[in-house]
Amino acid sequence: MRFLKLHHALAFAALAAVFAAQSARAQVPQVAVDIPDGVPLRVAAQDFSASEFEVRGGAIVIHLAGSVHFRHHGAEPVRAVALRVAAGEETLGGRAAVTMPSLHAARDESFEVPLNLRLVRPLSAGQGPAVRIEPDAVLFASLAAVGPDRLDSIRKLTVLEMEARRDREHFLALWQGGGRPALTAAMQASLRRQAARPRLEVRLAGQGPATVPASAPVREMEVAVVNHPDAPLILESGSASVRGSISDAPRFLLRSRGGRAVRHFDIGWLVRDGAGSLYSVGSAPIAGRAGLAGSRAQEATGEGRFLIRPAFGGEPSIDAMLAYVRSAQFDDGTVWVPSRAALEVSRLAEAVPVSAEEQRLSQLYRERGADATAEELRKFTESDQQ
Repeated sequence: MRFLKLHHALAFAALAAVFAAQSARAQVPQVAVDIPDGVPLRVAAQDFSASEFEVRGGAIVIHLAGSVHFRHHGAEPVRAVALRVAAGEETLGGRAAVTMPSLHAARDESFEVPLNLRLVRPLSAGQGPAVRIEPDAVLFASLAAVGPDRLDSIRKLTVLEMEARRDREHFLALWQGGGRPALTAAMQASLRRQAARPRLEVRLAGQGPATVPASAPVREMEVAVVNHPDAPLILESGSASVRGSISDAPRFLLRSRGGRAVRHFDIGWLVRDGAGSLYSVGSAPIAGRAGLAGSRAQEATGEGRFLIRPAFGGEPSIDAMLAYVRSAQFDDGTVWVPSRAALEVSRLAEAVPVSAEEQRLSQLYRERGADATAEELRKFTESDQQ
């Protein structure tokens, strides 16, 4: 037994020495990029020489910094890719996902996916690459998709692409109707809106005691709801338990608007703090999402406890909540997202985060101007219509 303990100790020491050596600047970390069967991508190049490995106790902390260049050899253009990154499958902090939307990669074209992640790998994980990367899903211009989809990536990529198409059509219509002045005004308004939008820190608070004043009362807070006329689901009501800046995830009563069964849905969640600022906190974590159909109302409940705090100070309290259906996926895999007009009529456009595509387009406008932005809009729209 003593021999086995000594053997294990020596093995851990040797492994630690190997990874400690890899943390030197001249070393290239062991990163493997695997392509699943049926995914029409090849690895054209990869560079993770800027990554660092650091041994801490019984684990290796990995700062994965670099990129992978993929070459597409399929028939139709790639619109988005989601990568699954794993250093320790069962380790907290051992896995991550990277999403690359708004791509325009035709056959035989390459595209780059940058990565900047912090991962944890146990020393006992054994030999082999320290990090494995694989495409979890690839979405095409037709909205068809391939990949293992272990992370529900196909649905997430489809939602991102539907939002992107909605916003590209909006800005292209402005260009076609009002030319450079109209598109310039819209891009400048978007940049101002993004800069002025308050930032919020939201994190799991755990199941233990909440770090709030002992005098803070527990309140059952009603959640105001906004329903879009074309949404496949109707939010009847919502509520959540609130104490100071801690909220137990909300509960909602919903019903289907039409006859199509909804496989999955996300509920957008906003809070107003004690200073009167309205923040978007992303999607409420809802359980029991599958199979909503018919006119009978059903309850959907959230899981977990959340700490909500402004990123730049302010009163750390929750004074009001608001919810809306952010996206829905039907049983046939198609996806619904709110229209641009519906967001503007309901004034949600002033509070909810702009899409990843609007961020990309507004940054392109900032760097290259309205003409380059219009050309980008035309390129994508023509490809989508083919």
